[in-house]
Amino acid sequence: MKEKVLEALDRNRLIQLARNVADIVSITGEEKGIAEYLGREFEQLGMEVKYQEVEEGRPNVIGTLKGSGGGATLMFCAHMDHFDNPQPTEVIGDRIYGRGLVNMKSAFPCYIVAVEMLKKAKIDLKGDIIISAVVGEIEKAEIGPFRGKTYRGAGVGARFMMDHGITADMCIIGEPTGLHLQIGNAGLVWAQVTVEGKATNFVLQAFKVAQAIQDWEKEYQQKYKHPFMLPTIQIGAVEGGNAFKPGTKPVTELYVIVKTLPGTPPMAIKRELEAVCAKVVEKDKDMKTRVELYLSTDGYEISKDEYVVKAMEEAHRGVFGKEVEYAAPRRYGITSDGSRIAPYGVPTITYGPGFGTHLVDPTETRAPAEWDTPSGVRRGVGIDNMINCTKVYALAALEICTKGREEIKRF
Repeated sequence: MKEKVLEALDRNRLIQLARNVADIVSITGEEKGIAEYLGREFEQLGMEVKYQEVEEGRPNVIGTLKGSGGGATLMFCAHMDHFDNPQPTEVIGDRIYGRGLVNMKSAFPCYIVAVEMLKKAKIDLKGDIIISAVVGEIEKAEIGPFRGKTYRGAGVGARFMMDHGITADMCIIGEPTGLHLQIGNAGLVWAQVTVEGKATNFVLQAFKVAQAIQDWEKEYQQKYKHPFMLPTIQIGAVEGGNAFKPGTKPVTELYVIVKTLPGTPPMAIKRELEAVCAKVVEKDKDMKTRVELYLSTDGYEISKDEYVVKAMEEAHRGVFGKEVEYAAPRRYGITSDGSRIAPYGVPTITYGPGFGTHLVDPTETRAPAEWDTPSGVRRGVGIDNMINCTKVYALAALEICTKGREEIKRF
């Protein structure tokens, strides 16, 4: 049965789907076009299709392939939004480049073709398969002059989906892990630290605060230890003064990214940040600081004993002939919609074909090793990686959805 499923993979179909989704511009807030395209693809698979209007012009689209009954429901979830990037869609050798493919549109072709493989092989599925395409996962938050739907991200679509009745027994998210398995995510807290000082040196005073916050990371990581997650701290942006007349607005804003372990209260982070700033102020009475939080997402983790984890381990072994590697500790700091899905009692893992932040794609030769560069050049996705990922998804769905619920330990 497994061989029959694997033989049903259509490489050209996978590539064409990847090109199609990359050709549709869907930056955060403008996801309607790709939602409608995916809805049509889901209908062609024989799925029941539902649109959820998260806000005007921003629908989630949910495709459900109904099983015969009695089985577990497996969800494949991916976000449709991406950063604005003018990179054209191109197939160069065995790689595909295009808008949002790495993070994370390349998951959609893998999901769709995996379901097609099961249908072509005429597999009798007891459980349902859901493909959910959600808006607004990219980490963005409204603050200051940055207002409107372009800045409403950080899981708004997945949270809306779960709040409004779409659920499953387990979930697979195809975020870029380089085909490593991830069983959770760190959370995050974004903080605005305001530094006010004398007009003569307020920027330098802010740098002292920034350095103190960055130095705090070592102490922070000693306090918040985890078996496989590494929480980090980063000064992510700086604003200060009036550029048109320097020195006339002696205020600098530091924007801090704090990655948190699951269950860490944001208030604890706020107070620790305030304490770090207070130590700097003690030494320089001419400055004042204020800490305000403007985005918080909790992390989550699941046990390696969950059925979805075992199914993915077995599926990976079936495709590669070796054990799956788990994601490195720093990679757990990259958030995903799993943080919005898992709290509803849905064990969620991450496993995808692209190589995202903190990962180096060994087959990439065109783009730099760094994920983000000033030039906007982005890495591509390896076609072989997509093919192998699709096979793993298909085998995992075969394992999960052909069994009755009584055969799966969780139920």
